[in-house]
Amino acid sequence: MLSKRSQIGLISLTTLVAAGAIWLFAEDQWYYGPIQSVLLRIGLVLGAIWIGYPQISQLPIWLATIGIISVLTVLLFKKAAIIVIPLLILIWLLRPRPSKKRNSTNRESSSSNR
Repeated sequence: MLSKRSQIGLISLTTLVAAGAIWLFAEDQWYYGPIQSVLLRIGLVLGAIWIGYPQISQLPIWLATIGIISVLTVLLFKKAAIIVIPLLILIWLLRPRPSKKRNSTNRESSSSNR
Protein backbone atom coordinates (compact mmCIF):
# COMPACT_ATOMS: atom_id res chain seq x y z
CA MET A 1 0.00 0.00 0.00
CA LEU A 2 1.28 3.43 -0.90
CA SER A 3 1.83 6.09 1.73
CA LYS A 4 -0.42 9.14 1.75
CA ARG A 5 2.37 11.29 0.33
CA SER A 6 2.92 8.85 -2.53
CA GLN A 7 -0.81 8.76 -3.25
CA ILE A 8 -0.94 12.57 -3.40
CA GLY A 9 2.05 12.62 -5.75
CA LEU A 10 0.55 9.95 -7.99
CA ILE A 11 -2.79 11.76 -8.27
CA SER A 12 -0.96 15.02 -8.98
CA LEU A 13 1.10 13.43 -11.72
CA THR A 14 -1.98 11.75 -13.22
CA THR A 15 -3.96 14.99 -13.40
CA LEU A 16 -1.01 16.87 -14.91
CA VAL A 17 -0.51 14.16 -17.53
CA ALA A 18 -4.25 14.21 -18.34
CA ALA A 19 -4.15 18.01 -18.74
CA GLY A 20 -1.16 17.69 -21.04
CA ALA A 21 -2.87 14.98 -23.09
CA ILE A 22 -5.94 17.15 -23.53
CA TRP A 23 -3.76 20.06 -24.59
CA LEU A 24 -1.94 17.92 -27.16
CA PHE A 25 -4.72 15.76 -28.55
CA ALA A 26 -8.06 17.55 -28.08
CA GLU A 27 -9.52 18.98 -31.23
CA ASP A 28 -12.36 20.96 -29.63
CA GLN A 29 -10.48 23.38 -27.39
CA TRP A 30 -13.63 25.29 -26.52
CA TYR A 31 -15.21 22.09 -25.15
CA TYR A 32 -12.19 20.53 -23.40
CA GLY A 33 -10.55 23.79 -22.31
CA PRO A 34 -12.35 24.07 -18.95
CA ILE A 35 -11.63 20.40 -18.19
CA GLN A 36 -7.96 20.89 -18.98
CA SER A 37 -7.89 23.99 -16.81
CA VAL A 38 -9.39 22.19 -13.84
CA LEU A 39 -7.04 19.22 -14.20
CA LEU A 40 -4.02 21.52 -14.43
CA ARG A 41 -5.01 23.50 -11.34
CA ILE A 42 -5.75 20.41 -9.28
CA GLY A 43 -2.46 18.85 -10.35
CA LEU A 44 -0.47 21.95 -9.41
CA VAL A 45 -2.15 22.31 -6.02
CA LEU A 46 -1.68 18.62 -5.22
CA GLY A 47 1.94 18.92 -6.32
CA ALA A 48 2.46 21.77 -3.86
CA ILE A 49 0.79 19.71 -1.12
CA TRP A 50 3.02 16.74 -2.03
CA ILE A 51 6.14 18.90 -1.65
CA GLY A 52 5.06 20.32 1.71
CA TYR A 53 3.43 17.18 3.12
CA PRO A 54 6.00 16.53 5.90
CA GLN A 55 5.44 20.03 7.29
CA ILE A 56 1.68 20.00 6.71
CA SER A 57 1.30 16.70 8.58
CA GLN A 58 2.87 18.28 11.67
CA LEU A 59 0.52 21.29 11.61
CA PRO A 60 -1.85 21.38 14.61
CA ILE A 61 -5.44 20.64 13.62
CA TRP A 62 -6.78 23.81 15.27
CA LEU A 63 -4.38 25.99 13.28
CA ALA A 64 -5.28 24.27 10.01
CA THR A 65 -9.00 24.66 10.75
CA ILE A 66 -8.66 28.35 11.54
CA GLY A 67 -6.63 28.87 8.38
CA ILE A 68 -9.16 27.15 6.13
CA ILE A 69 -12.10 28.97 7.71
CA SER A 70 -10.38 32.34 7.35
CA VAL A 71 -9.48 31.73 3.69
CA LEU A 72 -13.07 30.73 2.91
CA THR A 73 -14.38 33.78 4.76
CA VAL A 74 -12.16 36.14 2.79
CA LEU A 75 -13.12 34.43 -0.48
CA LEU A 76 -16.82 34.83 0.26
CA PHE A 77 -16.65 38.31 1.79
CA LYS A 78 -13.79 40.44 0.46
CA LYS A 79 -14.20 43.16 3.08
CA ALA A 80 -13.81 40.58 5.87
CA ALA A 81 -10.06 40.62 5.19
CA ILE A 82 -9.86 43.83 7.23
CA ILE A 83 -10.90 41.82 10.30
CA VAL A 84 -9.57 38.36 9.46
CA ILE A 85 -5.93 39.28 8.75
CA PRO A 86 -5.30 41.11 12.05
CA LEU A 87 -7.17 38.33 13.86
CA LEU A 88 -4.87 35.72 12.28
CA ILE A 89 -1.82 37.73 13.31
CA LEU A 90 -3.15 37.93 16.86
CA ILE A 91 -3.81 34.18 16.96
CA TRP A 92 -0.31 33.53 15.63
CA LEU A 93 1.24 35.69 18.35
CA LEU A 94 -0.87 34.15 21.14
CA ARG A 95 -0.61 30.52 20.01
CA PRO A 96 0.62 27.93 22.50
CA ARG A 97 4.35 27.39 22.34
CA PRO A 98 6.41 24.47 23.60
CA SER A 99 7.78 25.06 27.05
CA LYS A 100 11.39 26.18 27.29
CA LYS A 101 12.01 23.92 30.29
CA ARG A 102 12.42 20.89 28.05
CA ASN A 103 15.01 22.66 25.92
CA SER A 104 17.05 23.85 28.90
CA THR A 105 17.09 20.38 30.52
CA ASN A 106 18.23 18.86 27.24
CA ARG A 107 21.08 21.35 27.02
CA GLU A 108 22.12 20.65 30.61
CA SER A 109 22.11 16.89 30.13
CA SER A 110 24.09 17.13 26.89
CA SER A 111 26.67 19.44 28.48
CA SER A 112 27.05 17.14 31.51
CA ASN A 113 27.77 14.18 29.22
CA ARG A 114 30.80 15.89 27.72
